[in-house]
Amino acid sequence: MRKLAFNKSHILLWIIIGLFIIAAGTGFFILKGESLALQIKTDRPINILVIFENAGRPLSTQLLMFYPSKSKAALLDVPSNMAVILKTIKRMDRIDLSYKAGHPKNFITEVASYLDVPINGYMLFDEAGLARMVDLLDGLPLFIPSMIIQEGKNAVRLPGGAVVLDGEKVEQYLVYKDEEESESDALARRQKLVIGLLRKLSEKSKYLSAKDSSQILASSFASDLGMAARKKLLREMSSLDADSILLQKITGMYRTVESQRLFFPFYDGELARDMLKQTLSAMSQSAVASSGGRIYTVEVLNGTTEKGLASRTADIFESFGYEVVSVGNTAKLDYAKTVIIDRYGDKEALASVANVIHCDKFADAAEYKGSIKADYSIILGTDFDGRVCVR
Repeated sequence: MRKLAFNKSHILLWIIIGLFIIAAGTGFFILKGESLALQIKTDRPINILVIFENAGRPLSTQLLMFYPSKSKAALLDVPSNMAVILKTIKRMDRIDLSYKAGHPKNFITEVASYLDVPINGYMLFDEAGLARMVDLLDGLPLFIPSMIIQEGKNAVRLPGGAVVLDGEKVEQYLVYKDEEESESDALARRQKLVIGLLRKLSEKSKYLSAKDSSQILASSFASDLGMAARKKLLREMSSLDADSILLQKITGMYRTVESQRLFFPFYDGELARDMLKQTLSAMSQSAVASSGGRIYTVEVLNGTTEKGLASRTADIFESFGYEVVSVGNTAKLDYAKTVIIDRYGDKEALASVANVIHCDKFADAAEYKGSIKADYSIILGTDFDGRVCVR
């Protein structure tokens, strides 16, 4: 039997290939880090996808958008079961079909493409990473309306009230499901977790100044950023005012398709893309749906005979981060032009409200005798097509 000849040149070849792969990977992290540093230096918006992974799936995905020099930030929930046309397979399906455990590159590409926004990096927390981060930050303060007890294989036991949860309990808080919980409540719970982490990063910002503790915190999550860039990112995030972050959502409706419950965004996602553009533009200036921790309130009234118009428009304003305090009809239903009544008196804030539906007609509060005292009342006219005012 002929013996296989041992060729030393093969070893050298594999060493070269290995070194090339290492160099390529290192170069990638350096480029990502330099890109992030440039965003910070030039005060351009930073968009980070925060992913909480459970059992290899993206249980919660939040897009964090902020300007380095400003305290303003926005947080957008990206539903895992959102129906989109996937670029990688060229067919419609839920967006997390593109997700690969621990390697979200394709998933991030789909999210960035659908929302039409560049994503500068990601933070991926698996179960162990999330628990480790929370424990390093000495627990996470959260408010849970009532005690939660669920028996079974993955038992959940969470105390009610204002509590501080350790890493294991935070994981339970994230994964538990309640049949009576609405979709909006589940979304709010996911975003509360991110806000809680940001608040704790701010409180423990001294940890990010120490070499050892900052290294450990930056190692709690996976990322396409190198270690130095992760530390820089955490420092920037710790300077955000968690209490004034604008919470946003993609509005849409649920449908069952081939036994799957999918979320279909309104206007095929155009509304969400428009919302992000307006939010980033507003953050670059000064007016957003929240200012100094204050959420602007709106009242939406239907001044036409089209049924359900005010309710659908209220969803649009809520997706932009406004608090809708009242929805109804006007006394007469013959408004030809949509009008916004301003009670707050801030021109920049008024412009932001008007931009949501492209309205250019305004009135003073004295012209409206309604009982609701919202910051802004929107009376919809026949010029409103369900999304914008048509001139």
